[in-house]
Amino acid sequence: MNDQRARIFLVEDEPLTRAGSRHILSECYDVVGEADNVTDSVAMIRELEPELVLLDIRIKEGSGASVVKQVRKTHPQTKFLAMTVSASRDDVRRLLDAGVDGYLTKDFEADLCQLVAEALSGAFPTSRHVAGFMLDMDESVPVISGIDRLTPREREVVVLIARGYTYKETASDLGISVKTLENHMHNIFKKLGVASRHELSTKVYEDGFVNPSVESSTRREG
Repeated sequence: MNDQRARIFLVEDEPLTRAGSRHILSECYDVVGEADNVTDSVAMIRELEPELVLLDIRIKEGSGASVVKQVRKTHPQTKFLAMTVSASRDDVRRLLDAGVDGYLTKDFEADLCQLVAEALSGAFPTSRHVAGFMLDMDESVPVISGIDRLTPREREVVVLIARGYTYKETASDLGISVKTLENHMHNIFKKLGVASRHELSTKVYEDGFVNPSVESSTRREG
């Protein structure tokens, strides 16, 4: 076993779904255990101390929210990423109040390993329509913008691109290949829901993430 890989625990009462998640995540993480009910989940998570728990909202004996609340009392550092078929306002609220670190519906299109990496890095991966519910909720619920889903490297890319750097200049500045940069841009476009550099720049300026500079007016895509 590679000790450098993050340890993941699965909480899911549907065997086929659990097996599918295990198969995908085993490619990039160590899946150290799994359970289908509240009691076993809490006990095993406390014993195995995984970095992240992927959990469904409805499981045997109760809900995923109950698992989060109980584990948080003794292991506040454990991260929880909800993955469920439900996108109801009540369920979203319940999981947010419990303290999850991301909320995905099972029809998500992004790579699961990448979404887990985002949650581990401190971002808050969420399905788009769930994010819409969050925007409508009162101010006591944290509003997560698309920017918050970006990894630290992707944020560096956004800053340079929004300031007018070409792909070649951005890649050189960050010490990466143009191909790697293009992969970052693909992920950034998908997470922020934009389709061009212009839309990207407009969004990050409006969100206040990047401030327009004199430099940006003098640079053009090469």
